[in-house]
Formats: sequence, C-alpha cells, structure tokens
Amino acid sequence: MIGKLIITVLVIGGGAFLLLSDNFEGFISPYADAAASDIENIKNDPAIQAEFNQALETIYENLTKIKFSLSDFF
Repeated sequence: MIGKLIITVLVIGGGAFLLLSDNFEGFISPYADAAASDIENIKNDPAIQAEFNQALETIYENLTKIKFSLSDFF
C-alpha cells in the first residue's frame, strides 16, 4: 500500500513539475542533448549496429520457434 502511495505521489509530483515549471526546458535540455548525441554515436558505430542486428535476429528466431511450438500445441 505504501509503495502504491509513493508511486502515485511521484507521478502526480512529476506531472505538476512538468505543467507548472517555467524552467523545464532549461532543466531537461542537457539530458536531451546528451541523449541525442548518444543516439547519433550509436547510429554511426558499425560494431553497435552489428550487435543490435544480431539481437534482433535472435529475437526473431525465438519468436518463430514459439510460433511453431504453439501451432504444434493447438
């Protein structure tokens, strides 16, 4: 019960901060700039792209195995 109350307070407090803060753009701007530069670095790094593609292929293979298992089950 206390955990739900804490989560509720955080969500409402965060929403109030976003709605009522005049300086939100100044607060979030450094984090947004850092995230944008990290995304650009990831997009331009072939090693990260290869790992990402390998992860997607693994997920796709596992999903097809699950699909075939379910079709065999039914």
